[in-house]
Formats: sequence, structure tokens, C-alpha cells
Amino acid sequence: MHDTTLPRDLEGVHNFRPVGPYRVAGGRVLQPGRVFRSGALEPMTAADREVLERAIGVRTILDLRHPDELALAQGPHPLSDRVVRLSIFREEWRQEELIAELNGLYGPGPSPRRYLHYLDIGGDRLARAFELFAEEGRYPFLVHCTAGKDRTGVLIGMIMDVLGADPADIAHEYGLSDASIDRLLAYLRASGRQLEGTEEEIRARLATPPERMAGFIELLHEHHGGAEAFFRKQGVSAATIDRVRELLTA
Repeated sequence: MHDTTLPRDLEGVHNFRPVGPYRVAGGRVLQPGRVFRSGALEPMTAADREVLERAIGVRTILDLRHPDELALAQGPHPLSDRVVRLSIFREEWRQEELIAELNGLYGPGPSPRRYLHYLDIGGDRLARAFELFAEEGRYPFLVHCTAGKDRTGVLIGMIMDVLGADPADIAHEYGLSDASIDRLLAYLRASGRQLEGTEEEIRARLATPPERMAGFIELLHEHHGGAEAFFRKQGVSAATIDRVRELLTA
């Protein structure tokens, strides 16, 4: 299912796209035009702003980046007044040290178990982010981090799981970020990031094979009983979960 009326790319911003439409539980559909996702927004052009502000009418920009990343960003961007900053990783932790710890536990680069660990160290933050989607006045949403694939991918994947999306569709949505690797690489290098390894190794870390997200969703159900059960353990009310379903599906 695809809605060709919605913008699927921006000039300066990598990995931008609408989320949906996808079939979900109860014969319903994740409504197009409600949630969008992307990488860092600082490179947005005037034309990009016109798309986000006028064509889409984005009201809330949920920025999941850590303060250490923001210090490297060439910002602020023109829509900063719409930003809600909610780092999945705690601000008191240095990003460099956190990545080193994750690499020590799971090896360099993303993996299903590394994503599952996000829930251990930032589960309360993910729950607070999810609760924002129960507020009707915040739509349309744009969710992003630096690449728009890992933290953004985990949150979007969990939202889709709450809605009852097929795991294959959740994995497919994650995999769409693969098309943006070249633009992501250009952004990282332009922002002064030091990327370790060969070109092949770097691209492998930036890739988004669908089976990685499929593995995370499987682990999410194995360890927590699914996204809804996880959010309930984090204090999200049943009414909030029902409201998110109501606002995102038709």
C-alpha cells in the first residue's frame, strides 16, 4: 500500500518519508499523512521548509538526538519552534562512552539485541515519546534522530506493533532507509563525523536490512510481550494506548 500524493523526499534532508499506509489490526489502516520520519533537519532548504510547513503542515517535530549530537549540528533549523527534544539516551551520559559500551556488548553497528538494549537504558524515554502521539493537537508528527533509522526506527517499529501491523510490514518500513545511505554518508562527513573502518564496513553499519527490525520485534515479544505490554509496564495507560490507535488508524 502506497500513497503517492504525499512527499517522499526532501532536497536537503536525508531519509525523509511518510509512515504508511499499512494495514493494521481490526481491518484498519495506519493513516497516511499523520506521521513522517527523517534524519537530521538542519540541512533543510527553503523548498524543504515549504513542504514541511505548508504542504504537510507539520505541527510537532520529535527530535530523539542526544545533546552531544546537537552540539555537532549546524543548526538551528527554520522549524525549531516546533521541536520537542526527547533524547532516548540520558543526557548525563556521554554519547561517545555509551556507543563504546554498546559496541562492547553487541559489536560495532546495529543489531536486534542492541535495539532491545535501547529499551533497558531508555525505555522510560520511549514511553514518554509514545504518549505524545495520544495528543491530537500535535499532528502531523515528524520523528527524527541523526540518521533516522535506529532510534527513529525502534520507536516507529514499536508504534506499528502497538497498532497491530504485520511484522513483515514493520521490517519493510525499516528497510526503506537503505535508499538513503549515500545522502546519510554525505551528511555525516559534512558535519565532521569521524567514521571508522573501510567504506564497506561503514556502509554495512548504515544499512537497514529488514531482517534486523524483524529480529528486534521478535525479541520485543519474547522479552516483553510486545510493545503494548512494554509501554504498560512503563506506566502508559490503557486509555492512552487506545487513543494512539484511534488517532493513527482509520
